Amino acid sequence: MIRFICYICLILFVIYSFINVYYFSSRDISIILGNHVYQTSSIMALSLIYVLLLAVILIISVLRFFFSCPSILMKIFHKYSHNKKYSALSTGLIALAAQDIVLARKMSSAVSNKISPDNESLIHLLESQIALADEQHFTAREKFETMLKIPETQELALYGLYHDSCRIGDLKSAKYYAEKAMKISPNLSWCSEAILQYYVSVKEWSNAINFLNHQKNNGCIKQYNSKKSILLIARSLENLSVDNASYAYKDAIESLKLCNDSIISSIVAAKALILKNKKGKAEAILEQMWTINPHPDIAHIYTTVLSKNPSERLKRALKLENLNKNNVESLIIVAKAALEEGNANQAHKKAMLAIEQEPRKKIFLILAEIAQTTSDDLESVIYWTQKALYAKPDPIWISEDGYLSEKWLPVSPISNKLCCFFWKIPTNSPEYISYQRSFKSSSNSEDYATDLQLFKQKAIKKPKPKFNNNPIDHNGNNASIREINALRQPDDPGVKIQSLEK
Repeated sequence: MIRFICYICLILFVIYSFINVYYFSSRDISIILGNHVYQTSSIMALSLIYVLLLAVILIISVLRFFFSCPSILMKIFHKYSHNKKYSALSTGLIALAAQDIVLARKMSSAVSNKISPDNESLIHLLESQIALADEQHFTAREKFETMLKIPETQELALYGLYHDSCRIGDLKSAKYYAEKAMKISPNLSWCSEAILQYYVSVKEWSNAINFLNHQKNNGCIKQYNSKKSILLIARSLENLSVDNASYAYKDAIESLKLCNDSIISSIVAAKALILKNKKGKAEAILEQMWTINPHPDIAHIYTTVLSKNPSERLKRALKLENLNKNNVESLIIVAKAALEEGNANQAHKKAMLAIEQEPRKKIFLILAEIAQTTSDDLESVIYWTQKALYAKPDPIWISEDGYLSEKWLPVSPISNKLCCFFWKIPTNSPEYISYQRSFKSSSNSEDYATDLQLFKQKAIKKPKPKFNNNPIDHNGNNASIREINALRQPDDPGVKIQSLEK
């Protein structure tokens, strides 16, 4: 832009000089060369001067271009070589990202001979990633330590060293590298996750919560409410295990405010209130959660812990049913309470209603228990137990990475990371797949009654085996030995009695 303005000013100056000479200077100019006198007008003289200046400038430009040709050619060749080197470097990095280790290794060897690693830090990156792909962790660690000395690659080097420390299980070193990287760049999300993971691994819940609150404003923590809720529940369970009910209740309520549908938060809060002898408040929390997200542990605490006799448990179970009608868990808890109270008809009725909604393993086992308790009808017990084998599995705690647990956990044993556990049916389990293949999900009470009668009719009563009261002949009576061996089942892996005679 400045050069363009200079050109415009120069042109205007030339025009102004011609106009000035034309209007204000009417004299001729005489030039004496030897014995000759040359006369010309002022405009012609000015034009001649400009032509001479232009010729001089043109000659200088031509000479300058001529003398600079070697350097221009050198720059062209250098640029071509430079582009070729960096093309190989980029090809190696792209091949590495595409998991083409052979091509990446080939490009790395080609680039290393042409470009010095001291002049290009990307070469260290390529070599370190190739070493990791080849599982040469010691070589990769050396490359990362070299990159740590280069300001441009410090963050990447610390990230690589952090992962290597995690690989060998050195959590303190991993935390050290994460803290060092955070000092360089406070907005690195992996640093926050790494430090938080360290506190979780050593079960320092308070430090983890404080760090999480500190990092909230930086925007580096993802799913803040969920993670804080998990940490609060973990600390609450720890306090509850040492009978510190006040702190346990405080953390559980704070967790419940962050996630109002958290089952485990309401359970811990209720247990803490029961320890503080505040059963009325515990009942209110359990009732509120039962309307949102019913769970067997909530029903167990509400009916068993907060009651004294089976009759009172049944009343509490019926109250839960009124709070969340037509829910499977409500029907199950009423059936169990009625069976315990001795009301088998009501228990059977509620269990059959529950099966119509969701034919789960637990419900069939309750029906088998009802049949066993009320009569000696062995066929009914076998029928309901057989149905339970192929029924839909009961809900269980399932982590985000697929781990199944009978109790809630703050950390997944698979990844050893903080994660959410959800109470749901494991749809990928072999039991659920077997249920989908063989179970009639559309069956109702009449279908089961008819099916049970058919099962009883087809049942074959085998005679019980008669044992021979004769003692074992230790003197080699093979007939007695064969009789004893015949009493065994065909698939019995036990050692059969053999003759002592060789």
